[in-house]
Amino acid sequence: MRGHITKRSKDSYSIVLDVGTDPITGKRKQQRVSVKGTKKNAEKRLSELLHQLDDGIFVKPGKSTLSEFLERWLKEYAWPNLSPRTAEGYEYIIRRHLIPALGNIPLTQIKPEHLQNTIQKSYQPAGVTAMAV
Repeated sequence: MRGHITKRSKDSYSIVLDVGTDPITGKRKQQRVSVKGTKKNAEKRLSELLHQLDDGIFVKPGKSTLSEFLERWLKEYAWPNLSPRTAEGYEYIIRRHLIPALGNIPLTQIKPEHLQNTIQKSYQPAGVTAMAV
């Protein structure tokens, strides 16, 4: 089983995900995620988390930075699953633009505004001011 739900209190559930095995000890690694609300909410969240695991984009809650995530994504997902040319293009964008601008921000604190500002700065010709849309 890759994940299951346990009831914690009247309106709180805990999701337990199997996230692989420790390469050194060989023991199972699990990640717990709390969900407030109904069991249906917890089941929906479990489905989302399993989908993220399948796509290689699951991030453990914590202090992981965008740089750490992107490096891992390149190594574990992009290079094995994409054409070399596509992975190379993604790696260029990540190393040239995203990591220098946003790499030290914890994943849990990244906001859409961070990305929008970085895109505007990276792809705007010099001397041209951005127009609000």
